[in-house]
Amino acid sequence: MSTSRHPVLAALIGVVAVVALFLAGVALQAVGHPQPQAAAVTPSSSPSPSSPPRIGTKVRDGKFEFVVSGVDCSRTSVGPELLRRTAKGRYCVVSLSVRNFSAGTKYFVGRAQKAFDGRGGSYGNDELAGIYANRDTKTFLEKLGPGERVTGKLVFDVPAKVRLTRLELHDSLLSGGVSVLLSKKEIGGGTVRRGSAGRR
Repeated sequence: MSTSRHPVLAALIGVVAVVALFLAGVALQAVGHPQPQAAAVTPSSSPSPSSPPRIGTKVRDGKFEFVVSGVDCSRTSVGPELLRRTAKGRYCVVSLSVRNFSAGTKYFVGRAQKAFDGRGGSYGNDELAGIYANRDTKTFLEKLGPGERVTGKLVFDVPAKVRLTRLELHDSLLSGGVSVLLSKKEIGGGTVRRGSAGRR
């Protein structure tokens, strides 16, 4: 049968031939140029969390940088003889420095600072006792200029048998705060009886 008599059949044969040649070319290209396999991705090990801040470690909250240098829980009173303030339990006196690293002046808010025991009990800073404890130093009541640092004391009145386990230091009353952990060996003074501690 002549294809010239059947133009439709001839056209179909031509289309089939073109498709066959195209598929053959694709197959040869795939064989000659294999696709590179994706390199195996090894999950990177997550960095180990840094150890919690402790005494002597620089910590920051808001625009303040804090360094706690010591904690003394051996006192039952602070202040001079005539103006002595006596604790209901015992005083834990925290020595620390505060640096303002912002571009403006800021006040250090003593009542924003907190201390916690191992059971979650919280204790506020006794600001009046703090005035007595800071009588020989620049107090926290003054403004801190940009880059200025002040060293002073916070005073917490805690029950005689309570041991503090951490401090929570704040840039302001509404800031998130930063914690500094306290170990038993870092705290001066164990459980004291009223009148047994040195008075300063």
